[in-house]
Amino acid sequence: MLYLTGLIGLLVTAVLSMQSPSLTSSSDCFSSITTFDTIEDRLVLSSRIGATSALQPNYSSKAGPFDVSIEVSGNPRALQSAIDHTSNNGRIIVGSWYGDSDVVLKLGIDFHRSDKHIRASQVSTIPPSLTGLWNRDRRFALTWALIKSLQPSKLITKRLSLTEAQQAYELLNTGREIAIVFKYSNNKDL
Repeated sequence: MLYLTGLIGLLVTAVLSMQSPSLTSSSDCFSSITTFDTIEDRLVLSSRIGATSALQPNYSSKAGPFDVSIEVSGNPRALQSAIDHTSNNGRIIVGSWYGDSDVVLKLGIDFHRSDKHIRASQVSTIPPSLTGLWNRDRRFALTWALIKSLQPSKLITKRLSLTEAQQAYELLNTGREIAIVFKYSNNKDL
């Protein structure tokens, strides 16, 4: 299960759909990817880039439970839904950044008996056990290979100037656009 909102969720969907037994051990491969979003255009695009199922969030109880849930929407309700619809002994990966916001979760007896594991997705450092394998050069090489393969520029739906930033954020917030790129000039006379 993947709760997505916007470009990050779509990119995570695309990366997960790239997995194959030749790239990972078969036990680490996702046999299916179910994504959830409230905006139909993102669900359609999610299906095109590799989601097996793309559903509105109110279908999560019918679609689950899931072995692994990834929450990248930044919506605390999505995090609670991920916890609620993950299998016993399953994993919930929190890729969202909640900043200074407090998040209220229901972690009562059902949660504690389920032995679910919640992990934060940390991207600025590598765990000490992997630093010998994943040095800076290797990480950058993989990142650029993924960018070339995924071609995220195909997800750009609009280009606006920096003076139209307010409009851009409103379009993204309402789901009328998937990804917006700002055009700017480094001309000091502007």
